[in-house]
Amino acid sequence: MNTWKGPYLRAGLVVLAIMMLFWMPTREFLKLTFMIGIPFIFILGFMLKKERYSLPWIISMVLLVGIVGGYGYLLTDLPERIETRRIISQGAALMAEGKYDQAINEYRKLEALGRGEKMNEKIEAARKEKTAKEALTEAKRLIKAGKPEQAKRILESIPGDTRAGGEAEDLLD
Repeated sequence: MNTWKGPYLRAGLVVLAIMMLFWMPTREFLKLTFMIGIPFIFILGFMLKKERYSLPWIISMVLLVGIVGGYGYLLTDLPERIETRRIISQGAALMAEGKYDQAINEYRKLEALGRGEKMNEKIEAARKEKTAKEALTEAKRLIKAGKPEQAKRILESIPGDTRAGGEAEDLLD
């Protein structure tokens, strides 16, 4: 009896494949493979329809070799890109929870991966969010203390492209 034809084994393999899609390295690998694989398949299909060693066939072969080389090159830095995405995701989650200092510390890990520019960009965004949140908290305190004019000045100074900016606009209305 062939065990590969058993429904439980096939169902288990399908469930395992679906579960792997929730793992970021699998998603990154599949994304890269599809981005490179689709042009590869189109060029291969074109090449197979042409006469062997004709000019279009040779051009297609050169393109296919280039695609395979590019794919190999892109796979070499895949672990760094995966780690970069993980750090950015973790930092964004910490910022959403209001843990700005922890998010900044998480973003500092990007420097070790050679992503200094991205690190500075994310840290600047976290500092901007932290400053806006502190200003919003101060404005709410002033409103409760009966000083609406001072609170209004603070609320107007909060940048609109921050999370606290939307709440500040609601308070101004």
